[in-house]
Amino acid sequence: MVQSSILSEAEIDAWRPRPRSLAEAVERWGMAGPRQLAGRFFPMACVALEVTQRCNLDCTLCYLSDRAEAVHDVPMPELKRRIGKIRSLYGPRTNVQVTGGDPTLRKPEELAEVVRTIHAAGMRSALFTNGIKATRALLIRLAEAGLDDVAFHVDMTQERRGYATEANLNRIREDYLARARGLGLRVIFNTTVYDGNFAEVPALARWFRDRAAEIHTASFQIQAETGRGVLGARSDGLTQAGVMAAVAEGIGTDLGWGGLQFGHQDCNQGATVMVAGNRAVAVDRNRWLLNALVPLLTAADWTDAASVRRAVARVVALRPWLAPPVLAALVGIGLRLLPGLISSGGRAHRLGLFVHNFMDAKRLDRARCESCIFMTMTGRGPISMCVHNARRDQHLTADLPVARALPAKLLKGRAKMLAARRPAKAEAEG
Repeated sequence: MVQSSILSEAEIDAWRPRPRSLAEAVERWGMAGPRQLAGRFFPMACVALEVTQRCNLDCTLCYLSDRAEAVHDVPMPELKRRIGKIRSLYGPRTNVQVTGGDPTLRKPEELAEVVRTIHAAGMRSALFTNGIKATRALLIRLAEAGLDDVAFHVDMTQERRGYATEANLNRIREDYLARARGLGLRVIFNTTVYDGNFAEVPALARWFRDRAAEIHTASFQIQAETGRGVLGARSDGLTQAGVMAAVAEGIGTDLGWGGLQFGHQDCNQGATVMVAGNRAVAVDRNRWLLNALVPLLTAADWTDAASVRRAVARVVALRPWLAPPVLAALVGIGLRLLPGLISSGGRAHRLGLFVHNFMDAKRLDRARCESCIFMTMTGRGPISMCVHNARRDQHLTADLPVARALPAKLLKGRAKMLAARRPAKAEAEG
């Protein structure tokens, strides 16, 4: 890998949104290889389309501006222009995250129009929400408009009243699963991992495993210091490797992280398991077989497991020498799943697992920023999500009008904390 460097404050300030070749970036920074999907299977993994900065929670690790409620919503014509820009830069099948703030604070008809526009452009859409206003009726409406995925963000950083542990929050997760049930939506759960819930990660991963029939992906996103929120930097004991180990402990098997590669390994680690009963087996641990197969599967739609399976079948049919190792891998997975298959009546389900390691705002690594597979679409173009978050106010105020005044109750994170302290300090001094 080519030696990288930490971006200086001046370099971060000068960083400009610009389209770039992901394939060239992973090659430049020494991350290209037979199992690397970035730049081969997709020109960009996903692009965040922030439709509002407003949110009905105040997370202790929120990435939003402390004055997010003062930022006007992006007008619909501008949102459509940005969707067109995403399509022109990254092509069909690009995953567009309809996010915010919380996107459900936009009018339902506006959200449905955003989803229809993405669908008409031949791209995939995912609603990223805390779920509070993502009612069954709204999800039905969005599914009819062409929504593909719904990603529910639920964890203890949100400080939901009456929920003291991640285990308690499973009641909310169950409710959200019920809301999306039967609508044809892929369900994703996002969890921010911080010092306060790290010990609960194994139990939470087990909860996701046991509901693999309804959950497509479980994503664990590690605490980062954005300069906002109230928790700040994580402890030295909270590491990417530690979170990966905790997830594997909960799933109950060696996940062999990194079988498939998604951009920079310090940013993203993924694994896929097949689950039957309470048994799980990682399906992407065989490095030799993946090295042989993945470069031949570029015609597959990486967002569709069935498309990948069909592509594998075509490759094996044209290269019979691959049939024995593929068959042996399938038999091995089946044998390890056998007790679970017996207990579950022969039913097995796929579950995707990710650990995302976002960067602190003052420690942005050049290689990771340039090879980022998660972009945010600003008014001036796409920019790495971590760079965007490091200078969120700077980028937002360049694009959108901001209200001059904001009631203290609508402030976020550290600004709200300081505003709450002022009256108490004045009273003590008086």
